[in-house]
Amino acid sequence: MTTFREYQQARAQGMVPDHTVAELPTDAIRFQGERAGLVSRAVAAFLDFLLIFAIVLGTIAVIWMLSFIVSPINPADLSGSAAVQTVADRQRRIPQVGLMIVYGYVLNVLYWTAFWALSGRTVGNLLMGLRVVNRKGDHPGWLLSLLRAMFCTIFPVGLLWVAVSKSNRSVQDTVLRTSVIYDWVVGIPWLARSDAEVERDMSASLRGTHDGEHSSDTADRA
Repeated sequence: MTTFREYQQARAQGMVPDHTVAELPTDAIRFQGERAGLVSRAVAAFLDFLLIFAIVLGTIAVIWMLSFIVSPINPADLSGSAAVQTVADRQRRIPQVGLMIVYGYVLNVLYWTAFWALSGRTVGNLLMGLRVVNRKGDHPGWLLSLLRAMFCTIFPVGLLWVAVSKSNRSVQDTVLRTSVIYDWVVGIPWLARSDAEVERDMSASLRGTHDGEHSSDTADRA
């Protein structure tokens, strides 16, 4: 199926997709498995940054709200010079900027390490159809993922080397012998099949089993 609209139309006509064959947009087939370029990798990294940034902001908001539960403000302190002290107290309830930057860096390293080690994809990679692989073409293990995550977090400008590299590799890829390839996720058979189709397949399987048992009994009687 070239587009989702064509896929919907085909499904409405009763066609059942064959998920034994990978389904990709026509324009994407020739890129599948090739090393990704700078733009797609930069967009994926930016999406990951937005995710981590949102988590950091959410953490700050939670800490700020919990501070008022643990140490509530006395209404009697909201007058005179005590009001100035109360404003300063509110500012102290927000974590220090430097501390949250360190928290964001650590969180980013853990996030990249876990996702690359488990599947080779982060959320940004998944949305952009990318996957990180080692020199053998498999997703990197935990140690290699940790080293790559630390390298990318500390030295993000290394990604710009992709623009001049003939093999589309960043500084991190060159040092650690990794690559980022186009690898779109295709076909989810169980989500594409209706309940009626599943029941029909199960019935056919049961009938086949019953017919086999009946043939065996007939042969034994003969």
